[in-house]
Amino acid sequence: MPKKKYIPLLLLLMPLFSLAQEQWTARWIGLDTLSTPNQWTTYTQKAVRTTKKKKVIARIATDSKYMLVINERTVLREGQLKRGPNSQDTYFDEIDIGPFLQKGENAITVITWFWGKEGFAHKNSGRNALLFQCEDTAFNSNTSWKARRMKEYYNPDGIQPNFRLAETNVGFDAGKAGAETWQPVTDFGAPPVAPWHQLVKRDIPFFRETELKNYIGGPLKNGDTLICRLPYNAQVTPAFTVTAPAGLKIQLLTDNYLTAGDPELASVRTEYITREGEQSFETPAWMNGHFVKYVMPPAVKVLSLQYRESGYDTRLAGSFHSNDSALNTLWRKAQRTLYVNMRDNYFDCPDRERALWWGDVATEIGETFYALDTNANQLSRKAIRNLVDWQAPDSSLYAPIPAGNWHQELPQQILAAIHGMETYYLYTGDTAMMRYVYPAVKRYLSLWKTDERGMVIHRKGGWDLPDWGTNIDASLLDNAWYIVAAKAVVTMASLSEDKTYAAQLEKQIEKVTEASRQYCLRNGVYRSPDYQGETDDRANAMAVIAGIARVTDYPAIIKLLKTTRHASPYMEKYVLESLFAMNAPGEALERMKSRYQVMIDNRYTTLNELFDDNEGGTNNHAWSGGPLTLLSQYACGIAPLRPGYERYLVKPMPGGLTVAGCAHETIKGRIAVQYTKTDYGMKLELNVLPATQVAVAIPYEDGQKVEVNGQDAFVSGGFIPVRGLSWIGIENGYMYFSTNIKGKYVFETY
Repeated sequence: MPKKKYIPLLLLLMPLFSLAQEQWTARWIGLDTLSTPNQWTTYTQKAVRTTKKKKVIARIATDSKYMLVINERTVLREGQLKRGPNSQDTYFDEIDIGPFLQKGENAITVITWFWGKEGFAHKNSGRNALLFQCEDTAFNSNTSWKARRMKEYYNPDGIQPNFRLAETNVGFDAGKAGAETWQPVTDFGAPPVAPWHQLVKRDIPFFRETELKNYIGGPLKNGDTLICRLPYNAQVTPAFTVTAPAGLKIQLLTDNYLTAGDPELASVRTEYITREGEQSFETPAWMNGHFVKYVMPPAVKVLSLQYRESGYDTRLAGSFHSNDSALNTLWRKAQRTLYVNMRDNYFDCPDRERALWWGDVATEIGETFYALDTNANQLSRKAIRNLVDWQAPDSSLYAPIPAGNWHQELPQQILAAIHGMETYYLYTGDTAMMRYVYPAVKRYLSLWKTDERGMVIHRKGGWDLPDWGTNIDASLLDNAWYIVAAKAVVTMASLSEDKTYAAQLEKQIEKVTEASRQYCLRNGVYRSPDYQGETDDRANAMAVIAGIARVTDYPAIIKLLKTTRHASPYMEKYVLESLFAMNAPGEALERMKSRYQVMIDNRYTTLNELFDDNEGGTNNHAWSGGPLTLLSQYACGIAPLRPGYERYLVKPMPGGLTVAGCAHETIKGRIAVQYTKTDYGMKLELNVLPATQVAVAIPYEDGQKVEVNGQDAFVSGGFIPVRGLSWIGIENGYMYFSTNIKGKYVFETY
């Protein structure tokens, strides 16, 4: 065989060879003392630079978090992702330190913060240590480094963060800063070594942060507490400069410190003990809320109060507007809620839990495509990969993960997660990720069984929680969620060329669908045979989304959904989506406003966990953001038809809106759509991206005329050819056009 025919194979294998030959020459190092919770250590090395390269890559790992300083310049304030990528291993960061190095000797300082406890989003390794490997090997961590335990940091007495959080409170005694002497370090071995095992490269960007900023207006004084207003609910690290005598205690916290005022639901806070004189401090522990509270003793003179905002590195690139100010407010609050729930991973809430609950995440992933730039896709990939890489030996999937103190499956939320994976694929075209997750998802789906009728057998898992609230028809939801998830797995099987299983699963979907229709349809709506509660709005909505409900069932289901209110904000997203799917946008928007009115009208910039009085809930809960997706996807009408926006649809369903417009980033570019109801009909403005094809749906009426960019395109019931525009046809009250020529288009009806 000619030699050149080997080249493609060799190119494919090169990444594998590189991975196999990767050598960790640096050593894990630490102080040979007991690793205890909330332990801070400074590591340092001074060495002469031996390379002239401008780009010098360092790889850094620890258990919890670290700060990197080179030549007294802060390189990174918060490094390291919460551990771990799976139940055994540890992430490492990769960063170019070249811009911070100088000729000759350089001083590297790494400050590690070891939480030393489990959480819903972190697996504790049990040891405080550091690994620092550099292309310039003079800086590699080994026994030439020195370290000191930072006794100025301590664990404050009093209320501690609740058990869901691996993070600790921060205490800092300024009078003790730098008092400890440098000690020799112990060599714990080269990777891979227990307890950190294999090292996995960080797969999301470093966090975005601002400079220190001033609060909105001056502080409000309430006794010894100064209350400072933030512009919106944000992840912040509060800072101050004061003059004070030694030994006074300052407290830093936010209005979100205690969810519902309950000490058992405490988030994080910081305590600072002053030294004599002028001093400045910024807590390393991020917290969130609308207000920052500084508890200041009377003898402290405040010189400045500031904060630094940080968060996941993505822009709030999407937008929505309409003639309805309430819906505009709801969309913006959902966008802000989404962003404040992103960092190491997605969370349900940024205060009480900071945990990757997949019911919330499935909603969040859908929102990102309309609210943020495409950097968010990296966090979605991480969330998806974490879920399958933590699969249990019995093939169950569970969340939140990564976790050291949670191992319980929420079955219907995992089915929602699989549905969310397909949503991710549709918007990104990421075939590789679908192939990666397929084996794990296939194993998980095999745990779900059907009975002699063909109905799905209820799976309780570790926490049997289909939704919050009452009147939950769990059996009907089982069948609907199973169908939705199974359809996603069919897609994965097809991409993985597992045609046999795809065909088998399609038959299973048909079987469950028919059984659900046969045993659950009662008087036009759906109820599982043994269910005793009030007819469930969420279960009927899922019957629509899963394809169990037929078109002839829609009128009765729409009638039900106009009056029945059992769903929590988590499942409300699917209730509203089903109304759009049944071509009832007016009813969808009316219900949306009715259910969310309290959240629209309240003083927060984010959305509550629960409807109405939100008793016991947070004011920034991710699962409440579904309306953002629906307003952009359905009211404005933009959705991909083929993975990665190879082909997409513009089909506004404005309901009673006279104006509805949105714009968002895609992997192909930015799409913008504007619908306007006119005196003579309607006007639809849109742009077509390069290397895509768009289908445009226009409401059809007899005798209607359609112009495209000022040229007649449809007159007297017939299509008139327009350059670059194709005619698809009329279906379900819409006429469809298509084009693959980039540019701006204006469709007007008369």
